[in-house]
Amino acid sequence: MFKRLLLPLDLTTKHDKVVQTAAGLAKQSGGSVTLLHVIELIAGLSRDEERAFYDRLHKKAQQHLDRIGQTLAAQKVSWQAEIQYGHRVQETIRYGHEKNCDLILLTSPTFDPAQPGVGWGSLSYKIGVLSPIPVLLVKA
Repeated sequence: MFKRLLLPLDLTTKHDKVVQTAAGLAKQSGGSVTLLHVIELIAGLSRDEERAFYDRLHKKAQQHLDRIGQTLAAQKVSWQAEIQYGHRVQETIRYGHEKNCDLILLTSPTFDPAQPGVGWGSLSYKIGVLSPIPVLLVKA
């Protein structure tokens, strides 16, 4: 059912479970995983004016996605890496829609009963609410 999986990632190391979940789903369906990283553009700091700065961010993101991609490749899962620029929520939803993705997988924020409101402003919550594409939240 879910063949075109979109896995938006930041540059942290908290995504092991969601990567494994994406790999399992892709293997079941014979599908593929797109690893997506969106580099936020800083207001007043255009890509053209600060090309070296954004190039460093791009290189770091590519290395991170390639490491995760090797994990998928070791499991014989087809994958590709994509780096976009802009607002993370908007670009993730736009990319998923334009590429006809079937499912977006995200790492869910950790729930703290002492602070139940924390996480409502998270990237995963915003994408989950706004996306026309089904979203799967995976607890870290």
